[in-house]
Formats: sequence, C-alpha cells, structure tokens
Amino acid sequence: MTPNATPFGALERTLAWRYLRAKREHGGASLISIISFVGIFFAVAALIIVMSIMSGFRATLLGSLIGGLPHITVNVEGYSEDEALALAAKIETLNGVISVSPSIEQYVVASNNGIQAPAIVRAVAVDDLDTLPFLESRRVDPVASGYGEGDKGGTKVMAGLYLAQGRGGLNVMEGDVIQITTAASTPTAMGASVPRRKNYEISNIFETGAVEVDRLYIFMPLEQAQLLFNMKDRFGRLHVRLDDPFAAETVRANIYEATQFEVNGANASDWMTDRKEYLNALNVERQMVRLLVMVIMAIATLNIIVGVVMLVKNKARDIAILRTMGLSRAAVMRVFVMVGTFLGVAGALLGVVVGVLFVKNIGAVESFINFFVGGDIFDAEVYQLPTLPAILDWSEVWQTALYAIVLSALVSILPARWAARQDPVAALRFE
Repeated sequence: MTPNATPFGALERTLAWRYLRAKREHGGASLISIISFVGIFFAVAALIIVMSIMSGFRATLLGSLIGGLPHITVNVEGYSEDEALALAAKIETLNGVISVSPSIEQYVVASNNGIQAPAIVRAVAVDDLDTLPFLESRRVDPVASGYGEGDKGGTKVMAGLYLAQGRGGLNVMEGDVIQITTAASTPTAMGASVPRRKNYEISNIFETGAVEVDRLYIFMPLEQAQLLFNMKDRFGRLHVRLDDPFAAETVRANIYEATQFEVNGANASDWMTDRKEYLNALNVERQMVRLLVMVIMAIATLNIIVGVVMLVKNKARDIAILRTMGLSRAAVMRVFVMVGTFLGVAGALLGVVVGVLFVKNIGAVESFINFFVGGDIFDAEVYQLPTLPAILDWSEVWQTALYAIVLSALVSILPARWAARQDPVAALRFE
C-alpha cells in the first residue's frame, strides 16, 4: 500500500508537524528557521504599529485642521454687509453646506506684561459658536463666561491654548487681560498716526488639537472685530462649513456656478486646495513607510528558504525512505511547503497579537517610554499633536498578516521543489 494520500491530507500534515517539532540534534528546524519566524513576527508587528500610528497622525491632523479651520473661505472684502449676507444666504442653500458664517481675520500682536506674540484675530459671532465643533469639549462655556456680552460685543475674547500658555506664548489664564495691537493706525491731535491698541480679557482658552491653530488664534466677537479693525458694516470673509469636508473642491465649484460672484468679483478657496501639498505629503509618507516595512518583511521571509533547505539536508534519509515506500515527489514538495508556510503563519499571528496589543495600549506604552527615558519623547509643540495617536485599521491588520503568509508560502516552493527532486538511492547509498 502506497503512503500517498490526499494532497495536504493527514499524512502530509503529520510529517510537516513532526519535522517542525523535532529537536535540532534530531535533524529538526535549524536556527535559521527560528530567525525567519522571529523576523516575520517583528515585521508584521512593526507594520501594524507603524501603519496604525500613521493612520492616527493623519486622522488627528486632518480632524484638527477640519475642526479648527473653515472648509471653504469666500473673500468678501469688497462687499457691503448686506451684500455679503445676501451672498451667504445663497451659498447656504447649496447641497452639502451646513453653515455660512461672516468673519474677519487679521494679523495682530498680542502682549501681556511685556511678553509679545504674533497672533491672528478671527471674528466669530456668538450665534456661530456652534459651527466650531472643538468647542463642544470646552472647559468653560464661552457664552457663560461672558463672550459677546456688552457694548459692540464686549471686550472678552478666547485664546488658543499654546498662544495663552505654551512655550513662547503669553503666559495668561482665564480672567487675565491682554493688549492687542493692529496694523491699522489711529490719527492723533498732532496729525501723527499711532498703531491701534486695545485691552481685552481672556474669557476662555480653547484647544482644537492642531497646534498651528492653538498657537496663533484669538476669537473675538464679530461686532467688536468690526470696531477694532475699522470695518463698520463690512466683513472680510465668509466661512463655509460642510457635512463632508472632503467634498470641499466640489462644493467650491458649485458655489462659483451658483453665485457667479457678480458683486465685486469675490473669490473662494477650499482647505483641500490650500493644503494640497500637506495632504500629498501625508499620502506619500504613508505609502513609503508601508513599502519600506513590506520590503523588510520580504527579507525576513527569504530566510525561510535557507531554513527549509537546512531542514531538507537534515531529513534527507527520511525523505529517501518515504520515497522508496512510494511517497510521490509532489507529496514531498507539499510537506516542505507546509513547513515554510507554518513558520509564516506562526510569525504573522504572533505579530498580529503583539501589534494589536501595542496599538490598543499606545497611551500606556508612551507613558512607560517617557518614564524610562526621564522626559517627554513626544513634545506636542514640536510634533504639532497633543499625544501620540494610533488608529487600528482591522483591514490593514489582516492584509498585513495575509501578505506575510502568502509570501512565506511562495518562498517555500523553491526549497520544497529541491527536496522533491532528491534521489533516494543517492541519499541511502552510504547508510
């Protein structure tokens, strides 16, 4: 009776498992096989961790930008207030548009007790605070803290976290007073002009998650900004927010088509076009990192060839005996393909477990590393993010594992074919 059986059946699986379990002194898996297993494990875990962190970076950066900046900005500096509001009402009827808010943005210098910092004042009407999603997690409600109360909107403003308290910031808290100096000038009785200055109280400190925004922006009631910048009955911009921020280019084209900007030649820009290089850099970086780690994984799986070859040499006598008993060359080949594939499966699964656990506990891992090195390895003001982000994409996880397994099976074919071609007579000649 021939020992041949169903392809990948019980006999072949038993032989493959026996060869893997055998100790090295009995001709089992060599040190090279162990190295290949460890290499696949580290490569899979590294790819999952790196891609999860890259996804977290991308989502956090884009989320903070989308939350802190308008999706589309319409320049209406040449419009009267009534004309700008009429245009806003027309834009607000377009599909995909959630809100259109009149605003003013001007560069200023903010100071407190001799400390100066460049800033951008953005005018935000009290009724438009709900269009800023990051304020939903605010520590103090802006309206409750007095934002917008008083004559011409009052003199209370909101400042970004890093502008107020960060490195190079103003070192102020809620309730402190800052002075804002504009580029506009005010004529004096002597005929000379001096920069326009005015004191404001910090009613609230906000955090968008984008250090770029939190380092520069001061939110001021709209009426007060019109007064400060001498823009009575005028707005500088219309801020448009969308239900799908990634449709900004399409909606901007729809705005041009629907309004034709007949009044004073207004123009519009969207965040995706303004940040095109930024988005492209994120995409390129993501693809290059994926390619690099996949190449490392391919190198790790190539060790399987050496490991299986060494195993074949150690088991030459066993192979010869099985061949003389009638085991086909195809069966021998499948046995050693299973050996190499098992190394890939084991390494990939262990890599998935370690990678997922690492990502799920990224906060604890970061804290441990900070404690171990005695400092903060992830400075928010340097990296433009408050914490090390990580988002686990399960499709990415299983694609990584599948790639490692398939690659392991493919590289096992070459040494398995060599094993199948062994001449049993030559192998047993000196036995």
